[in-house]
Amino acid sequence: MSRSGNVEVVVDVSRCLDVVRKLEKCDVIAVDAEGVQLGKDGPLTLLQVGTIDHDVFLFDIHVNKDLFTKGRLQDILTSNRIIKVMHSCSGDSAALYYQFNIRLHNVFDTQVANLVIEERKGRELVPLMKLDDLCQKYSSVAKVADEKDAVKNTWVREIGDLWAKRPLSDEMIHYAAGDVTAIVPDVYNTMKRSIEEAGLLDQFNKRVEEEILYTFDEMMKEQRRTRVKEAKDRVLRTVDKSYPSDIAFKDIEDEDVKMAIARAHMNDVEKLSPFINRLKRENIAQNLDELEDSFVSEGGIFDIVNGRFSSSLKTAYSCKEPAIQDRTKKLQARVIQITLDNITKKYDVTSPVTYLSSHEKDILNWMRPNPSGERDPRYSKVVLALYWKLMEADLDATIQKLEQETHAFRMNEGHYKKIKFYMHQRTQVPAPIKVKALNFVRRLDKTFGRGVVPRKQ
Repeated sequence: MSRSGNVEVVVDVSRCLDVVRKLEKCDVIAVDAEGVQLGKDGPLTLLQVGTIDHDVFLFDIHVNKDLFTKGRLQDILTSNRIIKVMHSCSGDSAALYYQFNIRLHNVFDTQVANLVIEERKGRELVPLMKLDDLCQKYSSVAKVADEKDAVKNTWVREIGDLWAKRPLSDEMIHYAAGDVTAIVPDVYNTMKRSIEEAGLLDQFNKRVEEEILYTFDEMMKEQRRTRVKEAKDRVLRTVDKSYPSDIAFKDIEDEDVKMAIARAHMNDVEKLSPFINRLKRENIAQNLDELEDSFVSEGGIFDIVNGRFSSSLKTAYSCKEPAIQDRTKKLQARVIQITLDNITKKYDVTSPVTYLSSHEKDILNWMRPNPSGERDPRYSKVVLALYWKLMEADLDATIQKLEQETHAFRMNEGHYKKIKFYMHQRTQVPAPIKVKALNFVRRLDKTFGRGVVPRKQ
């Protein structure tokens, strides 16, 4: 921890009730959560609460889920009086909502605060900040735990379900405590003052509400998507007039312009000017250069298995330039192998698919050739077990979507062919998947006609 204070791990309901009564007297607390790929499906296993006096309570949800209800911990999270200071609360919010039916209220999100403050200064596309960088920006004393990088490296590269391991190690306790001691009171007070002095409080509160809700509220999700797209388009419209036509992407200094070009989808860029089209390709090549360089450094390998280059590969793959596509395929093959090796080390055949990161799920979907069955000798037992769990989860989601949408249901041809492959008797696909695939195709035939695929437009 960065400063003095007490840290207590709370497991018993009776002790939780005592702590909640103490926290109910606070006007401001810091809140954070840990879990395994924390989010809608990734299990929340630990909830951290810190006071402005730097007392920290680590509520062990993995050991006792009753802490939320019988321990009344949920009353703190839903209180409209107590301010909860959090950093990037959307993942925590999704986990609390979907896993425990808890809807956060009265949150001061430091990530959102920085976005609003920077937009006030004229930024259009403000990058997200890591907590330690934000602390350095808004405080001379706030600091996350020294163990943070080491602990993160452990769960990214070695133990995928680290935050489901018990007992908690000293390093895990210090890490978890450090994230809540870092943001109160100094960072919170500085940001709050900046927002109030600039008259941004109403705007800030609306954006925090969006952050809380957008993972489970379609209107909020669309609102954010529209706002970001409009900002990106505004920036892109300035590019042709703002720069000489021979400037290289690497020489552009405006961070908004660089981010707008990086975020623009290749299909959209091709409709713009040849100048922006060239800059986009240079941006893609630069990203591939960085990925190539990462293969030779330990830190670079960490970035690969942490998924830093996933979006770069997806973007590069959408580029129709043959040289870029060829280069992307070769780099993607190396990323796939590195990540598959890492998956084999991090997990075992009993690991649930919810433990996988979005990058790891992408890699399992990118595997070529696809596994032919449960005993494909080309892949490890762990990779095969997780691959088929992922395929079954995707199939379950498709079945549920058909049940919900019926005649409005649509799917792409490739997905349909994969499901047809599952149901063939001669394949070595796991039996439960075969049965589900067969029932799905029968339901599809009954709804749309035999062999008819309701294709997406």
